[in-house]
Amino acid sequence: MMMPKKVLLVLCLLGVLSSTGAAEEYAWRFDAGGDTTGWKALNASPERDAAGFFALVRQDDPFWLVSPQNLDVAAKSSYIEFRIKAPETYLLGYVVVKTRDNRSWREEFSLGLPDAFHVYRIELSRGNRTGSPIDSVALAFGNVERVWIDYIRIYNPSRSQLLRIYWSDLWEVPFAAATTVNFVSTPSIGEYSFLAPLYGLLLFAFCILALRWRARTDSFTRALIIACVFAGTLFALRMDYTWYLQWRADQASLGRRSVDERISRVEGSGTYDFAKNVKQVIPAGGTVRIFAGILEAKVKYYLLPVKVSRTAPYIAVYKDPAISFDPVQKELKRDNVVVATNAQLLMTFGKDAFLYRSLGGGRP
Repeated sequence: MMMPKKVLLVLCLLGVLSSTGAAEEYAWRFDAGGDTTGWKALNASPERDAAGFFALVRQDDPFWLVSPQNLDVAAKSSYIEFRIKAPETYLLGYVVVKTRDNRSWREEFSLGLPDAFHVYRIELSRGNRTGSPIDSVALAFGNVERVWIDYIRIYNPSRSQLLRIYWSDLWEVPFAAATTVNFVSTPSIGEYSFLAPLYGLLLFAFCILALRWRARTDSFTRALIIACVFAGTLFALRMDYTWYLQWRADQASLGRRSVDERISRVEGSGTYDFAKNVKQVIPAGGTVRIFAGILEAKVKYYLLPVKVSRTAPYIAVYKDPAISFDPVQKELKRDNVVVATNAQLLMTFGKDAFLYRSLGGGRP
């Protein structure tokens, strides 16, 4: 007796999905009974809360959780998955990857809703241009006091796991990017934008409707309009879902805070708080020099309307390790080049943020 074609198709599909392929290679649980041998905390102290969950408590920024060495994870289609909780959101964390050929790169992720565990999944093979096996990884955090960690997995997914990853990618919601115009990213499925399968669905709907109404002269026009409305509605609903979760995150994290607290929390790097304190010290009409490394543009923006000048007597230093101060000689140096003489420290903000006033010269 011949088996129906539909049954054969279903059986073939189930056979493909049941082919597990490469299984999970490494898995570490950080609960009370878990084995975290080989993992090291840098700039943080490991602790366990009353429920037994493992936490990293910040000592300095950035702080790290570094994996054991010599993992030897195959480069092709490798993923890291971890479940963590943090008391802050709108901040970025990083997965730093090192390969056997001593190359390294980082992949960023956005912290989810505060005080709730979230699963994060990152494809490690995207940045591996040489195809060398992965030797070690590290999770890096900053500007957050504590991070709880439930588990970490590094694995090459099977076909069924890969399908589940693609499905979860469709519903993954990154928070709005705080730029000149805030926006949310279009979802991605694997390496492809959500728009790619949506265009495929649009074409499929058009063909089905056009064939159904082929006897009518205006069938193609009607089919195209209806297919476009259908695809556009799906896209709008998916993006509205993103904005809904963004609103929920804003309500949970910012709902009862002042405007200054909201800006500071969303900005994340601490430059807003630093600039606010600097403006309280600099008199009206005063000018400032800024040394802040990659954060210089942000400090300059938040210092407005204070003007920036290369010869200003006030000098704002924020997280710039190239700047050093000699209190005996009263000199500020940048990579051993004097940038200000007869300088005095006016304000200290944390461990690496300072405001100086110079009565002398120096090369800017």
